[in-house]
Amino acid sequence: MSIGCGGLAFIIESLPTVAIDPTQTASPLPSPTETAAVPPTASPADTPTAAAPPSQTPLPTFTLTPAPTLEPQWYMQGPGEVLVPILLYHHIAVLQSENIYYISPDAFERQMNLLHEWGYTTISVELMVRAIKQGAELPSKPVIITFDDGSESIFTNALPIMQKYDFTGTVYIVYNFVGIRNYMNPDQIRGLYASGWEIGSHSLSHADLTERPDRQMDEIVESRRKLQSLLGVPISSFAYPFGAYDENSVYYARYAGYIAALGLGYESLQSNRNLFYLYRQAVKGSDDLRTFALLLP
Repeated sequence: MSIGCGGLAFIIESLPTVAIDPTQTASPLPSPTETAAVPPTASPADTPTAAAPPSQTPLPTFTLTPAPTLEPQWYMQGPGEVLVPILLYHHIAVLQSENIYYISPDAFERQMNLLHEWGYTTISVELMVRAIKQGAELPSKPVIITFDDGSESIFTNALPIMQKYDFTGTVYIVYNFVGIRNYMNPDQIRGLYASGWEIGSHSLSHADLTERPDRQMDEIVESRRKLQSLLGVPISSFAYPFGAYDENSVYYARYAGYIAALGLGYESLQSNRNLFYLYRQAVKGSDDLRTFALLLP
């Protein structure tokens, strides 16, 4: 049983100062004649000396250690529906503006710490899709952490924080943003992949696909081909810019060979029915920790 500092102080104050040995027999009370004062002529040797202080019961000692971290339990889930919250981030940085998609590194770390403390384990989109389609072992509390656009702050700020908690993520790259100011270059993206992250496509130019039907072939299909050629890593899933999609978008996502596509939503139940519009919940800069916790099932 762990005892806080306040509880330990209370125990120390309430401990008796005198040890009581129940095996000893109490001494009889002295008679009145035995309590007479020592005569003035008594020698120094006859003068009573102060009694030795009674022995004290040694105080108990406590070792305050953190609770052991239990290994997550994995078990077979699917095929069919699986309960997996998918979180959506953009920039992990401080910005002096009202852009709601900038999360400060301090706030992001508090959120990752909460996930860790509550026993969540990160998984990839690929593993979740496998569970939906054919069944797969998943942790008891899985979560997918995704990042859209390819901000450089993902590599410089999000990666080290997530590594601290043994988390990995999935980043969706806009091909035309690679290497431009404030966005990751190819080596940084490959660095994420080497760290166990998953890389997906977020189109060529971040166009609203529902407003540019003439561009859907290039934005969805060509972006996968070009990213794989540039980075030399597999690109297996797609994220619709702005979460906007239509029937043609889904067609091209399937045609391109993606195993899934991600949009937006307010729930965590994923299945074959929404395999090409998986529900993601966006985390905003204005969210406090309580609001963040409400995104979790």
